[in-house]
Amino acid sequence: MAKPDYATLLGQIAAETNPAAKQLLIEQCYQFPEELTPAEEALFDFTVKDYFEDTPGTTTSYIGVYYADDGTLIQ
Repeated sequence: MAKPDYATLLGQIAAETNPAAKQLLIEQCYQFPEELTPAEEALFDFTVKDYFEDTPGTTTSYIGVYYADDGTLIQ
């Protein structure tokens, strides 16, 4: 299976008003038979790479609650 032209398909999905046709385009577009190039990956990004930064010394964080790598609560 050849790699789809993601940029064209995403444009067609955005412009399509028929729900059935739109779903067919979505199914064509979201096939990844090969690894994406950086340019193709950027088409699917919701944010710029490196926009979010991990909380240093933690593996999981919730608003106001931070856990260290060993699972202990950091206060």
